[in-house]
Amino acid sequence: MNKKQLEIKLTTLNGFKNPDPKLEQYQTPPGIVASIVHLAYMQGNIKNQKVIDLGCGTGAFAIAAKLMDAEKVVGVDIDPKAIEIAKQNSEKLNVDVEWIQKDVSEFKGYSDTVLQNPPFGAQSKGSDRPFIKTALNTAKTTYSIHNQGTRDFVEKYVREHGGQIVEMTTILFPIGRTFNFHKKKQKPVKVNLYKFIRDS
Repeated sequence: MNKKQLEIKLTTLNGFKNPDPKLEQYQTPPGIVASIVHLAYMQGNIKNQKVIDLGCGTGAFAIAAKLMDAEKVVGVDIDPKAIEIAKQNSEKLNVDVEWIQKDVSEFKGYSDTVLQNPPFGAQSKGSDRPFIKTALNTAKTTYSIHNQGTRDFVEKYVREHGGQIVEMTTILFPIGRTFNFHKKKQKPVKVNLYKFIRDS
């Protein structure tokens, strides 16, 4: 499956019904999900690998990984409503994903690859920290999206927790009018996609 075919399939997925601003539940656009998962696939981090989507929301990264021939995929999220939508989405596309309702900071597991779009920390400062820490404890390789303004923090935090950043790409992340405090119909935000690996 090529990147465009993957994106088309992802456009059929259901999003959040009542997104929670405290959890920063923004829908990751299908094009961005497809681009990241296709990149990870081309770098050998998806096919025949065990993949975990931390803070999976409605399941786009997890489902995309399974569509790209991951051996086993697990999606983890604290919100039971999001997990329910994720289950419906995986059934819609007929893919087998294990969904786990749990706080990311309490998750224990092993994978080859973590895919994640953590909260940016706009509503709760430092809310992305448990995602970075758990990812490094969980997988050798992680692809993670963070607000561009937190670059210094992310680089330092990854190093302090036994990892190293091997790639970074800046992308535009369009955030739609999701919550009542949003003034614009859509606002593009610059984010960094990091690929980091655990040192040992």
